Amino acid sequence: MDVKNTRLVAFAVLVALLLVALPFYPGTFSPGHDPNSYNYKHQIEEGPTENVTGEADNVTGNLDLGEETDVEQITYEYEELSPIAQVLFERTLNAESLTHTPAVCEEYVLICDGYYEHDLPSEFRYGAGGEDELRYSIIEFNGSQYLLRTGVLSSGAWENLHIAILVVLFRALMLLLGGAIITTTVIRLSDRWTGVNGGRYSALVGAGATFAVLGFLTPYLEIYGGIDYTSVLLASGVIAAIGYISVQYILRTRH
Repeated sequence: MDVKNTRLVAFAVLVALLLVALPFYPGTFSPGHDPNSYNYKHQIEEGPTENVTGEADNVTGNLDLGEETDVEQITYEYEELSPIAQVLFERTLNAESLTHTPAVCEEYVLICDGYYEHDLPSEFRYGAGGEDELRYSIIEFNGSQYLLRTGVLSSGAWENLHIAILVVLFRALMLLLGGAIITTTVIRLSDRWTGVNGGRYSALVGAGATFAVLGFLTPYLEIYGGIDYTSVLLASGVIAAIGYISVQYILRTRH
């Protein structure tokens, strides 16, 4: 085997190892941002209301906070809020719709353009659930009160099922492509290899390398490339198809 073929085989082995290992990394073919963005929604429902009486409940209106929830417990002066809570409140207040939803990255993302969930302020409650009164905060700002709501009451149990299915499917394709490269590499190293397969073998290895790179970069292409998550998966599917066609051609033409 000449030097060129030796390098190609060595590269193929490296690509195959990546294709076998990456499916066990949680970020492979996964979204970069939490798809449940509504869990982090901030909305000012009432305000500004002047606090002329000194009481903290004049902005709550007909809101039923429950017997165990004291209005004072959910009332904050702006200066008491953590820096992140202040930023999120101001962005909500300055938004035309009085609504702001920050970008929340998944924990496996190494570089985030927004916040990780553990960075969000502890003063506010996020996610979905039925304890409505715990989702409200009264913010006293510049002599006025604002009723801020975070998160949502409920969400569909299966609304992200399609994402989970796609992730499992593409990771399975990654394993199959890695196995195909290993199989064809063994054939290449055997005496049964014929020169007619060389171009297809290179195409297979190239498709595998591209598939591995796309799988790892999927969350970052969504975050920083502005590319839709579905579009990344579609491109990856085309690459996988090229790999499949290459394997079929190699297996049919070998002797």
